[in-house]
Amino acid sequence: MRQINISNKNIFLTLCGFEMTWFACVIGDYKGFPSLGIILGLLYLTLFFYFANDRAKAIKICIKYSVLGIIFDSFLSYSGLYVINSSFMFGFIPIWLVVLWISFSTLFVDILIFLKKRRFISFLAGFLLVPPTYYVGIALNIAKSNNLFLTILTMAIFWGTLLYIYSITPNKK
Repeated sequence: MRQINISNKNIFLTLCGFEMTWFACVIGDYKGFPSLGIILGLLYLTLFFYFANDRAKAIKICIKYSVLGIIFDSFLSYSGLYVINSSFMFGFIPIWLVVLWISFSTLFVDILIFLKKRRFISFLAGFLLVPPTYYVGIALNIAKSNNLFLTILTMAIFWGTLLYIYSITPNKK
């Protein structure tokens, strides 16, 4: 079995940093303070990249996956499938969602490595586990959908495919 070169402390801090960013983005927007997620997310990202073992690799991974996610969520918003109501926008999506995507992409650096070469599990995880997190926005009334079934199906296919692609992408040094 291949050894992963990341400490348990780094795993814990990365997961906590991302989860706190997600919470601050969603709840901040819900409570009328959308800049909370932006501020906390930028703080997390600063610390993440400062302490990254291979900063150049981490930046490349984060750019690749966050750009894919930003394009996808922009498509959802443009099409009306999933629109987030926010005062701070970057094109079709809130600025905090851009920060959230970059923060999420940090998980691809070292945390989600267990999905490598586990194609079916990766697809299934993305397909089943991620779309419900988008539903939180609808439940909190910070997002709306003009076709919830099509929205969830589109998200499931995108996320399943994204994690599948990640699982088959070779690790580059």
